[in-house]
Amino acid sequence: MTAHGSCSLSEYLTSAFKAPVVALPVNEESHVTWWRDRFTQHGGSAQALVESLNQFQVTIEPGASQSPEYVRLIRQGQPVSSPRTANDLFSSPSMVDWHIVDHSAGGLPVLTFAERADFEIAFRALGARCEPVPVGKNVHALYLGGLPNPVRAGELREAFLGSGHEPQAWPEEVQRRMQADGTSFHDRLILVHPAPYGGLSSSVVGDSMDEHDWILKSMQLRIEHECTHHATHRLLGSYRLHVHDEVLADLMGFTKALGRFDAGLFLRALGVSGNDVAPEARLLTYTSDLEEKALPRLVDLLHQVADRVESFSSVFVDATDLERLKRLVALAQIDLVSLSTRNPDDLAELLVGD
Repeated sequence: MTAHGSCSLSEYLTSAFKAPVVALPVNEESHVTWWRDRFTQHGGSAQALVESLNQFQVTIEPGASQSPEYVRLIRQGQPVSSPRTANDLFSSPSMVDWHIVDHSAGGLPVLTFAERADFEIAFRALGARCEPVPVGKNVHALYLGGLPNPVRAGELREAFLGSGHEPQAWPEEVQRRMQADGTSFHDRLILVHPAPYGGLSSSVVGDSMDEHDWILKSMQLRIEHECTHHATHRLLGSYRLHVHDEVLADLMGFTKALGRFDAGLFLRALGVSGNDVAPEARLLTYTSDLEEKALPRLVDLLHQVADRVESFSSVFVDATDLERLKRLVALAQIDLVSLSTRNPDDLAELLVGD
């Protein structure tokens, strides 16, 4: 079970979302353009992925993020002398692939690992700076918002010097590029492993849903869920391991994949049944800062929020992708306490009229 912190419920429920910081529609970020070109040139294979991210060349072990190997290959961007291949790294490299998913908040590379062990390798290499952190068994996706890419940085430096500039001018060029686009040297991407969303069986989702279809729907749900974290990160200046973020991301994911938001499914996927929270519930991942005695009150609030969200969620179902994004931005301006008490019709009117 996740340890609890000392944060009161009122402190925990303070929203971190800002007023929109990027105008809609958005432009494509520079890192996505690079990944698109990479896909065109090399395809979405495991080997192309390994050659694109030097993190896969660092040994995963305790202290790896401070090791000379990590400093040399990631922070300094020095070339890899004896590169490992996808066959060296993954148990099933043929079942590792990646592609660009287009989204109204900006496209993202999505890396898919059919084997759980390979997902965990990628999680640690890319999401934990090569440290052997535990990966919860209920974790099947990850959004990375600022992954350094020394391969891309090296290509940019070579092109800069190749156009006649002096090496000493490069640091100033780095600053200029970073001010113009924060992803100039850092990637944003999604890791995903196929599995039933929230550990739910297909029979819980619907009588007409078999396990194969539910896995496919779960993939779509997870990708939209993680793209929502990307959207709030890029447009609202925040994404956190927090219940507020999960409400928004699951709303977008469920309505995209299933065509509906079901309050009961949402709560069950969080590991909440009535007033009970399962020992390994997803919810506990998002409440590590919350004092333990406040958890029952948060569960009560989540029941109210889930019912409210279900009542107006239809405005997200038949909308265009850009309309969905605009409505997400508007909804994110309402904190969870306010959301739990607002009139659903008023909320629907507010979102549609935004």
